[in-house]
Amino acid sequence: MMRSRRCQAIATTALVAAASLAPPAHAVITTVTDTGSSYGLTLRVGSPGATIDTVAFSVTGANAGLTPTAVTGAPTIDVWVMPVRPIANTTVARPVTLRVDSSIALTCQSGGCGATTIPFSKISWVATNNSNAASGDIQGGRFTAAANQSIASYDANATFCVGVLGLPCVLGIGTWTYLSRNVTATRLQFSYDNDVVYPGGNYKGTVRFTASME
Repeated sequence: MMRSRRCQAIATTALVAAASLAPPAHAVITTVTDTGSSYGLTLRVGSPGATIDTVAFSVTGANAGLTPTAVTGAPTIDVWVMPVRPIANTTVARPVTLRVDSSIALTCQSGGCGATTIPFSKISWVATNNSNAASGDIQGGRFTAAANQSIASYDANATFCVGVLGLPCVLGIGTWTYLSRNVTATRLQFSYDNDVVYPGGNYKGTVRFTASME
């Protein structure tokens, strides 16, 4: 009897908005394996190690007036999702999904904005260093302010061996095929819509990235 396994890795990205508007992102890398260490899943959002990346949107000058324009945040954030699968005698793939939780809005921290909040749906991104949508890589998009938004999904393939007449290999004799699918160093450039005039102040919120392999 086969026992199903589910690997999950979670990274938190905090976004802060400042007096004119500034969201930051905090990067975490997490690797989770099952009890047999056969399967693994690594998720990294932003810089390696304990570094905290801050994506800042500064809404000042003319952009804070009656004719505001969208504001691009800096720096960009890189995202990795890397599954590990054991050698197998089957090509059956395991679904990998990257989701974000942006359900809790950015809230006023200081500066006189009171109880005002800014929904994460006001923040979008452009993805680069990525493959096309059919490959399952992250594409350009925006936060939906939902708790379970999928932004990438693909099948993690296994390394497998095919023997004589298409049968499984015996004693490792046959033709080996090495397959690997992952989201590698996809770069996200965030942008704040700036289409609503909110009270001036510093706003902060957190987005959680979760990768899972079923």
